[in-house]
Formats: sequence, structure tokens, C-alpha cells
Amino acid sequence: MKIKNYQRNCFKNYKQDIGYPSEYSYLKGTPINVLVPIETTLNNIMIIGAYPSAKFYTINGVPDTPMANNDYPFSNEKYFDGSRVRTIPSGKELNDIILDKIGVDRSECWVTNLVKVFLFKKGHIERYEKLGKTDLSENRTKFFEYAKKSMEWLDKEIEICNPKVIILLGFEVTKVFFDLTDKKAKEYLNGYIKTKIINGVKRNIICLPHPGILMRKTKKNPWPDKFDKHISKIVKNKIKKLKKSK
Repeated sequence: MKIKNYQRNCFKNYKQDIGYPSEYSYLKGTPINVLVPIETTLNNIMIIGAYPSAKFYTINGVPDTPMANNDYPFSNEKYFDGSRVRTIPSGKELNDIILDKIGVDRSECWVTNLVKVFLFKKGHIERYEKLGKTDLSENRTKFFEYAKKSMEWLDKEIEICNPKVIILLGFEVTKVFFDLTDKKAKEYLNGYIKTKIINGVKRNIICLPHPGILMRKTKKNPWPDKFDKHISKIVKNKIKKLKKSK
């Protein structure tokens, strides 16, 4: 009952609480819904991403236009975008790039985002303008503002979930969660357990690179190699020990 009450309250009140513009909608008026957690395993592992993606379509020749909400955080649903069948990548990336390598099954997890609504980047707004919608401004740069206001909601989720370990994905989430500088937040992405008192309870936290960063295997990006060779092994060992603990 606690989970359902939280989901209802979050869906209804979250946008207003963080100051997300009530008039914002997708191109044809589809509401921008709050993506509440629906994978809600208790007393085990909690996964926290930055913010949800959306379903992108080709509209009047304009590709990659955000048109609708995903169904749930880190989803991997399939849909037809007007020109081809697409799969939302975030769910597969989470499963294949992170969870499989640290020995965690998704069924063991409570999966959520810190910011629970889609954020428009500059390129999204430019596509909308080409299609005649000119009443929106980008709000991706407001992530940290929204994220700080979202911490009370996240604290409620943590209290309900009561996880043995919380896994933060990416330096942005880590920065807000621990109130760090950019540099320090990136240093935290090493797989070792940090702790934080939340609602009077000492919680175990592991900070990891975002799966999107781990997908970019270039010479200038050290994270995929560091994660595969070192970080994932550290985390896998820590997770095994935490699972055995009461």
C-alpha cells in the first residue's frame, strides 16, 4: 500500500512540486507524465538514473522528434516511429552494460530516476520549431535545479524500498545526491561503497558511470575500459557480500 500511495502522490504532485512548467506538452499536446517507479523490489538493490527519455518519431520528415512518454524508467519497449521499428535503448543499456557485469538481475531491483519527467534539449526544441511548435524552451540545463527539488521524493522512495545498496548512475546524480563538485562527483564513480544517513538510516551507496557513457568506446573516453577491467569487478564483489548480509 505504501508503494501505491507513493506512486499516486508522485504522479499527481511531483511536477508542481519541482516547478516543472504545467503548460509543457509534447508536439501534439500529449501530456508529459511523471514516470513513477513500477519495478519496485523491496529490501534489495535500488537503481537511480538521472531522468527519463521519451519515444522519438519521424514527423513530416523531421527525425528523432520527442512525441510521447516512455512507459517506465529505463524501459526497453519497441514501437514504430513513422519510418522504422525502434527500441528504447535505456533498458537494454542498463541490463547489458551495467547489471549483467555486476552480477545483478533486474528482478532484484527498484528502478527509478532522480528527475522523473522528460527534459527537452536544444535540439528537441529546434525540431519542434521546424514543425510549428514555438511555445517551449529547452529545460535540460535546469536538471540540477529540478534534481535538488527532487531529493525529498527520492528520500521517500528510499525509505519505502529499504535497499541493501543504492546504485547511482552517472556523475550528475552523484553530484546532487552527495552535494559534490563536478570533479569530486566523477571521482566517486569507482565502485567502492560510500555511505549516507537518509531518514536516520545509514545507507550503502555505489556510484557508477552512466551506461550511456560506457557505450561510447572512443580513445578519449576512459570509462568503458575502466569499468570492464576494474570497476565492475569491485562492484560485483561488494554486491555479493551485501546480498549475504542480513
